[in-house]
Amino acid sequence: MQTLPKPSYLKIVVTGPFGSGKTTFIKTVCGDILGTDRNVTSPYEKMVKRKTTVAFDYGKVYVKNIPIHLFGTPGQTRFQFMIKVLTVGMHGYIFIIDGSSIKEVLRGKILYDNMLSYSRYPHIIAINKQDIRGSLSLSEVSKIMNISKDRLYPLIALDKNSALRILNVTVDKILTHRLLIQKKLRNIRYKI
Repeated sequence: MQTLPKPSYLKIVVTGPFGSGKTTFIKTVCGDILGTDRNVTSPYEKMVKRKTTVAFDYGKVYVKNIPIHLFGTPGQTRFQFMIKVLTVGMHGYIFIIDGSSIKEVLRGKILYDNMLSYSRYPHIIAINKQDIRGSLSLSEVSKIMNISKDRLYPLIALDKNSALRILNVTVDKILTHRLLIQKKLRNIRYKI
């Protein structure tokens, strides 16, 4: 039985709402990144953070000796057209939600519902800010989003071990997906 050769690289998009922790996640995993941060202009957003991504964040790291290219999308609504641009050629994605409040989870649900058009791609939903007192549990987030709890993963984007665990799970899902596709293609060839 043939197996797929190890991919020469993987492109993973890191997406989610404004202030969910996308840039922090990529910085934690990769160290030095290419970012396009600008000062926040909205009064509401200024209460959350000073700077925001306006085009994309980029970082590179190796997992299982495979180069992983991480592309972080902007979270502000006016820049969300970049999601469509950045998902071209992706192998999978990480959707990050701020789990610190019901309001933030609801914001995440709205954007995730839009991301379901990319559901054929392997992905995980990471619930960030699990280190903040009063954060919602995975069970609570599961109920709010109407998603099975086993599809949710806890994340502390500032913690390297937590962030690397999320990345490793995503890479495993992508590699498993590739093997399933290969098996389906082989079965189709035998039936023809």
